[in-house]
Amino acid sequence: MKLRFVSLALFPLLLTFAAAAAAAQDTAVMPPPVKMGLWQSETTTTVSGAPPNSPMAMAMTNGGRTTVTQGCLTPESWAKDMEGMNQKRRGSGDCTTSNFQQDSHHVSFDEECAGGQGYSSSVHFEMLVDDEENAHGHAEVKMSGPAFPQGMTMNMTVKTKFVSSDCGSIKPGESHTVRP
Repeated sequence: MKLRFVSLALFPLLLTFAAAAAAAQDTAVMPPPVKMGLWQSETTTTVSGAPPNSPMAMAMTNGGRTTVTQGCLTPESWAKDMEGMNQKRRGSGDCTTSNFQQDSHHVSFDEECAGGQGYSSSVHFEMLVDDEENAHGHAEVKMSGPAFPQGMTMNMTVKTKFVSSDCGSIKPGESHTVRP
């Protein structure tokens, strides 16, 4: 099954989902009202319903998995990522987005995808920009298909914070895993 998770290249996971939502609506969006530069995100993922002994189930034991990433956000990398997602979305007819809401400090949406070979997924996403240096959000992904007919649910919580206006060795639009 091809899951539709956007890369972490723009702004660690949280704002990337917001970009995906905006791209799904095919609208131009200005960069979020946050500082530009190096951001760090802590993402905790839990999974229920994964087939026993599957790589997914084994990776998510003991209360889930927390990953820390850093990414470099610039107005140019934001615009480039948005354009790339808009082009990708125009070429894909297997997902629909609904309940899209956005203002300068909040983005939420739902997305339903029907994949090949009997797989499907639904996503609910919500992100809040707390201030120009902090944001947090949550995504719930429900999946079903032949490999997990009982269904599988993935919950992700994200906290992200501004680190520095200097991205160091991380180039705009890139991200690096700090702690897997």
